[in-house]
Amino acid sequence: MNNNAVISNNANQDNFFGELQRTRFQQFTSFPSTDGVPAGWVIDYNGQLHQWNGTEWVNLAENYVHPEYPLTNNPFQTNQTSGLLLLSQLLTNSSGHVIKVAGRNLTNADIVSIVVNDAIQSGTFTWSSYKIKTYVENFIGQSLTGALIYQPGGYTPSTVEGSMTMPSPATAAVIKTGMVWVITANGWVGNEPVSVGDHLIANTDDAYNIPKNYQIIEKGIPDIVDATDMVKGVIQIATDIEAIEGINITKAMTPKSTKAVLDAKIKSQTWHIGDGASVSFPITHGWNTVNVDYICYRNTDNRKINVSCVVISENDVQIDVLAPLTPNEYRITLTARLD
Repeated sequence: MNNNAVISNNANQDNFFGELQRTRFQQFTSFPSTDGVPAGWVIDYNGQLHQWNGTEWVNLAENYVHPEYPLTNNPFQTNQTSGLLLLSQLLTNSSGHVIKVAGRNLTNADIVSIVVNDAIQSGTFTWSSYKIKTYVENFIGQSLTGALIYQPGGYTPSTVEGSMTMPSPATAAVIKTGMVWVITANGWVGNEPVSVGDHLIANTDDAYNIPKNYQIIEKGIPDIVDATDMVKGVIQIATDIEAIEGINITKAMTPKSTKAVLDAKIKSQTWHIGDGASVSFPITHGWNTVNVDYICYRNTDNRKINVSCVVISENDVQIDVLAPLTPNEYRITLTARLD
């Protein structure tokens, strides 16, 4: 075996309940020193697993055999061919073990008949989900005053200067203060011109088609300013060189310049290793950095494999494995971030 193929973990390892496959515990023929060792260390001592509990070694091979407590009755152990079987009894012994399970079939008396009736409010009938939704929306729309309440469907203004088309409320029977419509066409609200995207807001109940009862908010920006990290505005596109330098604070990056930065700062390349005999594989990447990470997969099934990756120089790493690999058995992808 290759003594260099060792992965050192100086931290706890969480496998998210994944299985440990083809794994051996460290083997001893005499108990090792436990100076400074916390409780929980598991070893293979003469073919049996032992655990250090902080005071002594405990033989884990001495397994406890749970006694059996057969149920005297269990109606749920066979398939039900009709009806619905309910759990009606659960008995335990003094040790807390279940010794009896009983059941009964669901009867018509257990079922309450429900009638849907959207026409009236009643303690006997119930409403459909559509009726409930409509009622709640109308109730909220008629009770809220001062809130901005969006009205679906939009608003088509008058085409004649000096006149106004009355907007149509959607969340209440009448127009309420705070109802908002999005204007869907160019036109007029009284003597004020409006355009697509402007907003019409009622500032009083029962506003009807009286222009003074509405507030108009224009979507246009009268003064366009340079954008900052605090203010919306216009912005210039950075060149690839400016993006790579990363010092300009007034220009924006595009997908093209972003790719240029990634190509310049992030290096990545894949090699296939394995020749049927070797357990060490030197790789020259030529990136002039020791900050290199790796990921390894087995080509036959694309399974991720942990191997030893040792930095030899700023341009070279060495991959070590336990046993020789078949030709091109693994593929290694090296990645580095350059300053």
